[in-house]
Amino acid sequence: MADPSAPAAPDEEKSAEKPDEMRTQELDDGLRFQRATPAFITQHFENNAQMWAAPLSKEDYLQLQRQLAITDASVGDTAYWVLTHKDKPETVISSCTAYIRDAMINVGYGMQSVNAVVITDIFTIPEQRRKGMATKLLQKVQEKLDEREKRIEFSVIWSDNRPEFFEELGWKAQPANTLRIRLPKGAPIEMPPATDQLAYATGPRMANIVQRDIKMTKCRFTYIRDKKKIVAQLIPTHKLLRWHAVRTVTMKGLLTGGDAVAGDDGWLGASWVSDENRTQVWAWWVPDYRSRRLFIARFITVRLSGMEQGMKELLKVAAAAASSLGFREVVMWEPTEQVTKAASLVVDELPEGSKMFVEERTDMIPCLRWHGGKERVGGLIEPEFYGYA
Repeated sequence: MADPSAPAAPDEEKSAEKPDEMRTQELDDGLRFQRATPAFITQHFENNAQMWAAPLSKEDYLQLQRQLAITDASVGDTAYWVLTHKDKPETVISSCTAYIRDAMINVGYGMQSVNAVVITDIFTIPEQRRKGMATKLLQKVQEKLDEREKRIEFSVIWSDNRPEFFEELGWKAQPANTLRIRLPKGAPIEMPPATDQLAYATGPRMANIVQRDIKMTKCRFTYIRDKKKIVAQLIPTHKLLRWHAVRTVTMKGLLTGGDAVAGDDGWLGASWVSDENRTQVWAWWVPDYRSRRLFIARFITVRLSGMEQGMKELLKVAAAAASSLGFREVVMWEPTEQVTKAASLVVDELPEGSKMFVEERTDMIPCLRWHGGKERVGGLIEPEFYGYA
């Protein structure tokens, strides 16, 4: 009988896996590798709760995972892999989550739509650490991805603090720069009012912005013409935005004691349009209650230069949103030169003591592996926070 507390298992009808790929695989030393049962999925997240639940309780963390498991970004497109031992077959030793994501590659001849995988929630129980368990787990996951009938072109792991471990397994660390806007303590920032130029976006309007983002991103990606290297990007789909929205709203409800409504669009996004030439810039962001920082998940511009004024206005809104939550930091992964210039402008308009930094990240570093573990010149572009889902 399935564990009623388990996050929803992937929809079998939508899964591209064959029945024989679901079988338990016997390994050396009595180890077993398999796709997780509902009971194992629960245990997988109970184990992860030891490290990642705070500030939630373990029970609330499992509730959060149940909500995420039924989002469009998870249903039918997620696999949970576990390593067990024949002597204790009901105990998960090491495990991970693998999300299938829409992506694209370009080898100098235009855009090609592909499937990618984001691997996360990698955890080995304390008593089995430093025995190579995570290595064995991930090596078997690699085999599954490479053998999959519906080809997985590349996979990404966001390394928490040891990218060299993943590099030894074939996931190469990618550039990881971060913009941080530090807000002063005890100086609240008021939310700017909506105007003819500045508008707030939630719900259907945000969905429209995402569609425009996808079209512009694909268009720009298509015109990359470097035949000496291959570039890859996770597509910033509405499913990913909704995943982040559900995570934010659910965490807020669990932390405040209110109702966690998956359909609530209480997260923020905004747009700005130039009075002179009507060019636009949009952004959406994600409050992270665990680190108490506001992450800009995506910045979208019509032009690749000259948009600093609009970006500055949206960064000001993001700073006000962070301030309203009691956060003191706004963060963006892989900021462009335009974003960096806009940040230097906005700190001059924020309360005294506001600062900005652009620095190399030491955690959440994207690590990329190509299909079959091939060595290829090139890498991941625009690995912004939206893809961390």
